[in-house]
Amino acid sequence: MSSARKPFRRAYRIGRARTGLGCFATQEIQKKQLIDTYRGQMLSNDEAEKRDNRYMFEVNSRWTIDGSNRRNLARYFNHSCRPNAESDVKGHRVIIIARKKIQPGEEITYDYGKDYFDIFLKPVGCKCDKCQEKRKAERAEAREKKARAERRAAAAGKKPQVKRGKVGAAKPKTKAKSKANSKTKAKSTKTKSTTKQAKSGSKAKSKSKSKSKSKSKAGKRK
Repeated sequence: MSSARKPFRRAYRIGRARTGLGCFATQEIQKKQLIDTYRGQMLSNDEAEKRDNRYMFEVNSRWTIDGSNRRNLARYFNHSCRPNAESDVKGHRVIIIARKKIQPGEEITYDYGKDYFDIFLKPVGCKCDKCQEKRKAERAEAREKKARAERRAAAAGKKPQVKRGKVGAAKPKTKAKSKANSKTKAKSTKTKSTTKQAKSGSKAKSKSKSKSKSKSKAGKRK
């Protein structure tokens, strides 16, 4: 009797991911365990280039699998620069296997390759966890660099502290100058007041003289 072949049970589910839909483990997946097969129409590479399709998987120099059919659930495995799975070609068959142990709830990802990355992902920016962490670290480093530059600029813009010595001895001179200026101002105010007093005295004398003259003239008339 031939042994009955066990049906293949997928160890993942389709769910919402950062980049759209993704595949998440529903049970623990062991290292090198088969996760799924990339299925689709087999096309020649020349014919595949004529189709505008992101789900083309090149098998070799002659053949490519068109995995755009929605029945191909392996099309929902997202790209990652730090993946936990990988693709492998067995003849004309493409399989997805685990690179390491994958825990339940963890998203299953594999590397799409340099060509796909340069054409489709690099222009818009890769959104995998590794690239997100890298950009976050770069932004934090840029903020820290800017803060250091601002602190240096603020420190350079402060007035230097006056130290004891020649610089400190220069301050009393300014006080002496201010005292001299105040003395000259006081002298000028005194001279102005004396001149005013002299003028007022001369005016008073002239008035008294004019009064005495007018009295003398009046006496003579009498």
